[in-house]
Amino acid sequence: MYTVFFIGTAGSGKSTLVAALSTWMEEQGFDVGVVNLDPAAEYLPYVPDIDIRDRVSARKVMKQYKLGPNASIIAAVDMVVTEAERIKEEMEVVGAPIYLIDTPGQMELFAFRQSGAYLVQKLSDTHSLVVYVADAVYIQTIDGFATTMLLALSSRIRFKKPQILAVNKADLLTEEAVVNITNWSEDPETLLESIDLPSYEKEILRSVANMGGFVEPIFVSAKTGDGLDKLYYQLQIHYTGGEDAQLPP
Repeated sequence: MYTVFFIGTAGSGKSTLVAALSTWMEEQGFDVGVVNLDPAAEYLPYVPDIDIRDRVSARKVMKQYKLGPNASIIAAVDMVVTEAERIKEEMEVVGAPIYLIDTPGQMELFAFRQSGAYLVQKLSDTHSLVVYVADAVYIQTIDGFATTMLLALSSRIRFKKPQILAVNKADLLTEEAVVNITNWSEDPETLLESIDLPSYEKEILRSVANMGGFVEPIFVSAKTGDGLDKLYYQLQIHYTGGEDAQLPP
């Protein structure tokens, strides 16, 4: 069983990308399962095979314990930990060979708390992978690119899983922006020459680049479907070395 965890900052389009990729895979004849781990989701653009909201609701937690929005999400995600074993059992019952797992919208409340790392570890199987979803509108600026790479590296260290960087909403990017992002990822020095930072902060970014923190992005659009085939190919590269484990019928 392969598990793919989608993480990223609020508004990056994680859920929309999960919906688009799962639909694309089904259209190609692949068997895919979808899991929602966001107890605060008001709407999902897909029908999950397993939905944590059936057991834990952030809205109900908020009312029951008289908590604010962030506190209720934190408490709800912590409660999800107690359901991890049952979620894993349900995944095995559904029996899909690959699962796309949608995580809570507010990344910092999931990625940088012990409960999030525990859930990723617990729900991982023989093969697991993280897709870091970046917002194309944000990452096209120099500052946005640099901070995205720092966050992506932080999450990779946190989860200790192989990671793919997917730039979502690529349909909003100009050709020049795509070239810039690609150049920055391939040659960090071009970024460091363009950004106005104190020398010590540039050294931090240079260290991140030397640690492999500047990774080649995959440009995708959940809206138009562009790049979904490339994203799926990268999943297969990680899981099977490029030989598709699921061939279309």
